Amino acid sequence: MELIVAVDLNNAIGKDGDLLVHLKPDLKRLREMTTGNIIVMGSKTYMSFPKRPLPNRENLVLTRHPELYPEVKCFTDINQLLEYEKTADKTIFVLGGGDVYNQLLPYCTKAHITRIISEFEADTYFPDLGEEWKKVWEGEIITTEEYPFRYEEYHR
Repeated sequence: MELIVAVDLNNAIGKDGDLLVHLKPDLKRLREMTTGNIIVMGSKTYMSFPKRPLPNRENLVLTRHPELYPEVKCFTDINQLLEYEKTADKTIFVLGGGDVYNQLLPYCTKAHITRIISEFEADTYFPDLGEEWKKVWEGEIITTEEYPFRYEEYHR
């Protein structure tokens, strides 16, 4: 599994159930990376999408209430998802939110991070990657949006 996340300088990822900011180039990159693949997220993240399920990719939702999301494949615990991963023939991308990142980080091998060069008021944070993760690539700072940012990739 791989994860995709946008974080600020304090590893904040969200406030009141939404992203900190909506960076058009980053959302386009997310679409390009995940199209034709599998995405997994918690129910709050899934419900935050203006259009659901996200088209042209398999949407998986971790939830205690799968009956609320009949249009997608749901899992009620991590072990079910890990069993499903063994049979998946496409890359699974973890899209959050905070609890899902915490639960699935130990099973991920790559992290695609958008580092927003700013600090925001937030109530949801991305966990520290820890020493076993190594940055393998860092892009130039992009300044075409309201908030500058750069892409980073980490491998375990």
